[in-house]
Amino acid sequence: MAVASRSKVVPVRPKKAAARSQIRRTARKLPDRERPLELIDTRSPQFPNWLIFLMACRKLSTPILMVSVLGILPLYAWRVNTQQSWGDQYTQLEQLQRDQRTWVTRNEERKHQISENLERNPAGFVPKSSKTTVFLKPAPARPPQPTPPQRAEITHIDVAPIGY
Repeated sequence: MAVASRSKVVPVRPKKAAARSQIRRTARKLPDRERPLELIDTRSPQFPNWLIFLMACRKLSTPILMVSVLGILPLYAWRVNTQQSWGDQYTQLEQLQRDQRTWVTRNEERKHQISENLERNPAGFVPKSSKTTVFLKPAPARPPQPTPPQRAEITHIDVAPIGY
């Protein structure tokens, strides 16, 4: 790919308008090689408006894109981390619920085994009935005893606060 380069030399124009007009008149008569340096167009090449607009959009959109990407990355990482944490916690909850069901099942099995053993061999155990239940009479209510007065050894000192 060949790249066109511009010369860094900028021609100097004459300051007087009369000198300019004279140079222009004589330059029309001269061939292209001999034209004075002052008549060379030194303006930079003009780009079409749509290209200028695209370049301006690129200059504006690049920082906006970078800021938005840098702003969205932490949100994405937080979302992924939250989902993973939620999944781990849900797995742990399911495991705890399974453990609870096994404990409840084992507890009921033990109760059932104990009741079957008592039905087969009731040695030393008395079944519940109103005849075997022990009822106790409540104790009579006691009168409240007055508390001894506490000695007031607190002395009031009138001192203004020094500051806050």
